[in-house]
Amino acid sequence: MVAFHTIKPGDRLYDCRRTKMGNTTMSRMGCWEVRIIEVDERGALASWNGNQPERWSAPRLSKLRRSPAKGTL
Repeated sequence: MVAFHTIKPGDRLYDCRRTKMGNTTMSRMGCWEVRIIEVDERGALASWNGNQPERWSAPRLSKLRRSPAKGTL
């Protein structure tokens, strides 16, 4: 997990969480890259998985990781 005050523009963080594997009860750990564009006191402008940048709040950003989970990338 990342402390919000340590995030800087240009950082590449990872959003890791469990996802379903299609139409089954099995799941796997998935990680997506989050690129930080701009940071202010309330949150940041971030691009998730190469999509258009959007505003992310500080609590949402604090759930990201500096490195991907083992075996995901």
